[in-house]
Amino acid sequence: MAGNPRTKFEQLFFKGLPFAISVIGASLLLASHYLWKDIVLPVIPGIFSETVNVPVNFYSIGAEVFSLEMDNFLLFQNFQSLPPGMFPQVSLLYGLLLWFLLLMGLTLISTFKRMYFIIAAGGCILLFTLSGVTGLHIGGLYSNSSLLILLTGTLLPVVLLSFFAPNWGLIQRTGLMLLSGTLTLLILLQFSDIPSPGLWLAENLTLPAALIAVLFFLHIGHAVISSITVFLIRLNKGTGIQIIWQLLVIFFLYFLLLIFSLLSIMGEINLPFPTLPPFILFLIAGAMGYGVMKLKQDQVDQFYEIPLVGRSFYWLGFAISVLTWAKADFSGNQPLFEFFNHSFIYAQIALSLLFFLYLLANFSQVINTGKEIEKILFKPQFFAYFHMRIGATMAMVILVIFGDAVVSMQLNAFSSQLTADYYYQNQKPLEAAILYENSWMEYRKNPKAKIAAAHLRFQLGNSNEAMDHLVQNFDFVPSVQSILLLSDRLHRQDKVFEALFYLEKGLEIFPGEPRLQNNMALLYSKLNRPDDAMQVLQNMEKEKGIAKANLLGLMVKHRYGMQDGLEVREDLPFRINYLAHANLQGNFAPFTLETHHLPENFNLQTAVLRNQWSNKVSNDIVSDLVQMDSLIALEQMSFEERNYRETRILRTLQENFLNETLKFLNGMVQSYPNSAGYYHILAAKILAGNWDLEKAAVDILMAEEKGFENFQPLHLAFLYFGGQPVDALRIHVLKSVEFPRWMEWTENGRLLENEQVRFWTWTGKLHRMMPEELLEIMGQIDSEILRSEWAMGLMRHKLHLLSQEDFNQLKNLFLEAGNSTWTREHLDNWYNFIHGKDDKLLPEIDELLQVELGLTRNAYWTPLIWRAVAEKTEVIEKYEILQEAIQFNKDPFLWIQYVNYSRQLGLDNYAAEALSTMREWLSAAQLERLQMKNF
Repeated sequence: MAGNPRTKFEQLFFKGLPFAISVIGASLLLASHYLWKDIVLPVIPGIFSETVNVPVNFYSIGAEVFSLEMDNFLLFQNFQSLPPGMFPQVSLLYGLLLWFLLLMGLTLISTFKRMYFIIAAGGCILLFTLSGVTGLHIGGLYSNSSLLILLTGTLLPVVLLSFFAPNWGLIQRTGLMLLSGTLTLLILLQFSDIPSPGLWLAENLTLPAALIAVLFFLHIGHAVISSITVFLIRLNKGTGIQIIWQLLVIFFLYFLLLIFSLLSIMGEINLPFPTLPPFILFLIAGAMGYGVMKLKQDQVDQFYEIPLVGRSFYWLGFAISVLTWAKADFSGNQPLFEFFNHSFIYAQIALSLLFFLYLLANFSQVINTGKEIEKILFKPQFFAYFHMRIGATMAMVILVIFGDAVVSMQLNAFSSQLTADYYYQNQKPLEAAILYENSWMEYRKNPKAKIAAAHLRFQLGNSNEAMDHLVQNFDFVPSVQSILLLSDRLHRQDKVFEALFYLEKGLEIFPGEPRLQNNMALLYSKLNRPDDAMQVLQNMEKEKGIAKANLLGLMVKHRYGMQDGLEVREDLPFRINYLAHANLQGNFAPFTLETHHLPENFNLQTAVLRNQWSNKVSNDIVSDLVQMDSLIALEQMSFEERNYRETRILRTLQENFLNETLKFLNGMVQSYPNSAGYYHILAAKILAGNWDLEKAAVDILMAEEKGFENFQPLHLAFLYFGGQPVDALRIHVLKSVEFPRWMEWTENGRLLENEQVRFWTWTGKLHRMMPEELLEIMGQIDSEILRSEWAMGLMRHKLHLLSQEDFNQLKNLFLEAGNSTWTREHLDNWYNFIHGKDDKLLPEIDELLQVELGLTRNAYWTPLIWRAVAEKTEVIEKYEILQEAIQFNKDPFLWIQYVNYSRQLGLDNYAAEALSTMREWLSAAQLERLQMKNF
């Protein structure tokens, strides 16, 4: 009855559910081929970094401007071929779905007529024998116990249903089969000793599923032609149009399409036009074949009594075929994919041709009459439909011979690869590698097998074998992934020219392939061919984001200068390279990168922090230093910790936390002795920038002791005016380093005196000078530029020593120079703040000094130290400030105050030691005047 709920449920379950699974499978097949094409052989843009020195601060001594430079990072993205992806969950889901469909199929088989049931049961036994179930090793290594359990749990209920319960309905039969099949599966999984038995079954059930799919291909072999024939016959009903010619044209075009598709998948010729992939033709034929199947049901005796059985069987076959084809594509099992391609095309060619001959032989006289011929389309006796199928089978054998029996090789290859996938997903690299190698030897159009074997051989330490695999794959069936991996491995072996060779050859095979172009450009750069590299990147049609980021990085690396009109892209590597470009030019970037929420990749982390903090900072230093200390404390490689430590130095330096910066640099010297010379030179520049040439000279000599060789003219000036003239001359001679141009020498080796030399001489003694010396020097400077610079130096380092009268004199000289942005109001405010007459600085001055960060963070900003001491009420607090400051600064007034507060705390030994040290740079008279004035 049409309205029977049971009948409706049977229709929904046995036809609707397989149909829905078929639609899902078709969607997955299309998505796998067009959207997830590279998911099984992933190629990702890997990131590596190179460094470029950028100025992070500028200093001036006597019109000699020099920069403090630190590394910024340039990020380059090169495409890398990764090991094949593992998706055990997908395999298990496919296995469960296939198991369910097979149980549904067995349920339907139980309704077959007696002879057909026996034939179908024998076929099921064959399929289950090929399922690899014996690999579960239940009962022993070579035992058939698992096969017996499988047959007992699946075929025995079918036999019982067929012989002893013929009156049971489809729902009852399904319930019994689902119960028995589920228990059977659980028993097999429970008693198997192998790892991941479910995965083993899921992978090995693919073989019987593939054979079922081939049977379905044969079933729909003429679906396209027969469907079109039925459509034209019905369209011609009562009209009498000569449709035979339309059929002839359609058949001819479709047959040519099949032939061209066959030639395309065989790789025999390069066709000048595209052909439809076989799986697209399969989806079309599968959809059209359902109507043909219903016609045959009505005209030909079937092996079942219930029409629903045939329709359900059709959609079960379609679902199994499309799901297995999708799995083949998704998992990268190219032999299985090609097996389906060839089997389907052979079936279409043979059956379409024979059906058309069958049509002409039986209906050529009546096909144009407009009669309802479709009702007897499969009934003729002259050239029976049964004989047509026999002829089609013979035609398929001929096609297989024409194709060099490639399907047999594909069958063996995809079976080996299924087992290899199981071992690969169970982390057994040696077994997987051997099986992948065997699979490739059986069928060479198999990129996953060769690439997987190469990756696994690298993992096992067999680099020579792995390289042989990649070279063989390039010679026989090259792929983009294998070329990328081969080039990368050659590059790691410093065989750069060979790596470049394979990329160039790869582009001849795959013209315009952006991943090959990108990696080739980076190798051009390494070989000092920047113009070629940039040209390649500019010509890339795809992966434009990566190309632009790499292009900007190469421009900075090869010092192509300021690039105007750069777009500000959103991707992080581009922005990092943009920051390096801006920092190299001394510009601010129009964006700020987030430094508290960092990416996980180390190269990205360090580049974000270093490049952003070289440009500008946006967060408070306390939180930034907490973050840096937590990164430094991580368990990591030595070079990673070193990069973080250097970045921390940059962060403290940017906020003028000079004391902490110099202490941290000293720690770096101890932690990284091989780079100690670099860190000493860095400290020397910082000290010289704060006009402490004496300590800068000491650091330069320590750098030389640690093996530093790259001396510059300014280093000799630091040495000479820092109290080490003999060492400056020695390095000049031994290292062939020239002095700055303004240091000219007589024939007798004496330094000629000029205003620049005098300025440097005074600078080298500034911090030790007494008040009376400071203005006297000011009056001896003729150059307005040098006079303004000396005045600024006094404002920064010595303002605390000046009386109001001396300050007024200095202020007038400073304003007369006329080349400063400071006004009288600014100068008065600065002086009054230092001497406690004002509590706040004007915004313009505060912006420069940022006193809210601390008055004592830079020991060479002596006026601020003086102010900090005056603000404290406790002697111990004053003592602690001075005790840290005198570790750097030799200002006499700081030292004498330290002596004073040491005595007040009862630390007479410290006071005596400090006085003894002061005698090294002060005369007895100067020291006596200091003590008389301050005690």
